[in-house]
Amino acid sequence: MAKHDERYEEDTPRTQFVIKDTNAALKIKREERKEAEKRFKAVVEKTKAEQRLELQKMKLQMTARESASKHIAVFGPLYLLVLVGAFLYAVQYIPTSEISVVSSILTLLITMFGANLRSIVAGETDTGKSTEEADKKKEK
Repeated sequence: MAKHDERYEEDTPRTQFVIKDTNAALKIKREERKEAEKRFKAVVEKTKAEQRLELQKMKLQMTARESASKHIAVFGPLYLLVLVGAFLYAVQYIPTSEISVVSSILTLLITMFGANLRSIVAGETDTGKSTEEADKKKEK
């Protein structure tokens, strides 16, 4: 008996059917293309679902501090714009003797927002050390 050789199957060309009816050949090609598109769409949908799931996992694992930092990083500039805009609008109605008080409070708020944004960008924690160093301590 002849021994079954897997290499022989890999080296031999696939069986190709010669179709003399062009309409039938076109229908077969269309069906193959539709099947390939369906497979591709299924793969894309599966990948998107996996990505959404991974993002949801990351959001669930995010601490309150990280969430707050993310919120401040995204909306901090908007808050600053609103504060400055409100101050410039309110200057018309504030007595001149009180403008210095309001401007000092506004300066304090802007400085605080700036410090928060800077610490988020630098990755610092309350102790002034970077989050990478804190993560290394947690691992030990």
